[in-house]
Amino acid sequence: MRLGNITIERKDLRRAKEYAQTVHWPDVIANRRAQKRHPERKIFMIGPNRCATTSFHKFFHFQGLRSLHCREGDMYLAREIRDRMQDHDALRAFLSGWTVYSDFVYLTQTDHFEAHGLYETFSALFPDAYFILNDRDVDSWIASRLNFKDDFLPRYLSVHGGTADEAADIWREEFASHRRAALEFFAGHPRFIHFPITPIPDAGIDAPANIEQVIDMISPVFRLRKAHWRPLNAATKPTQPQGG
Repeated sequence: MRLGNITIERKDLRRAKEYAQTVHWPDVIANRRAQKRHPERKIFMIGPNRCATTSFHKFFHFQGLRSLHCREGDMYLAREIRDRMQDHDALRAFLSGWTVYSDFVYLTQTDHFEAHGLYETFSALFPDAYFILNDRDVDSWIASRLNFKDDFLPRYLSVHGGTADEAADIWREEFASHRRAALEFFAGHPRFIHFPITPIPDAGIDAPANIEQVIDMISPVFRLRKAHWRPLNAATKPTQPQGG
């Protein structure tokens, strides 16, 4: 569809319609005002992709918060962060453009970078920010990555080589290390929540977290409603990786 010199994709029209039909406008207006009053109150989802990042993105987006999930067009969140890592003023300026950040992955056939582990930098740049460690059972997470429809595994192997089994072993180690380090860094932090989206038997977690925990933590600044929480894109059944 074209309007003068502007081309509008059908998917963008669908998204605009979905947004208009779903949002609670008084909350959206209140949250847009709150973002202007509290520009330092960022929200960082510091779990890896395939841990309900889309669910959280839509949860915040449909309530009027500026949310950047992985990419906008050809601009990838993780790549932009990497390109500014040596200039924290530039990184802070870039991250001032949105309120919520999720899915810090940049992966092509030749390049791979993930930025969800840079929470210490984000915390230093925005001391008043909120942090949510979106987490899940590692076996279901690995299965979700291996089966991700977006050619995630072939691109990963194109960059790193090896087999799917070897990739799964690396991911398992990285996942455990990230969880352990994040929980240690944020121990006692008043604006941090560990949010498992599934039971995690190896961590003694028997049930998923309740979104009301997030709402309660953030409610002094933003107006959020439980009704907007919709678990999406969750592939949770563990499967055996295929070699190759």
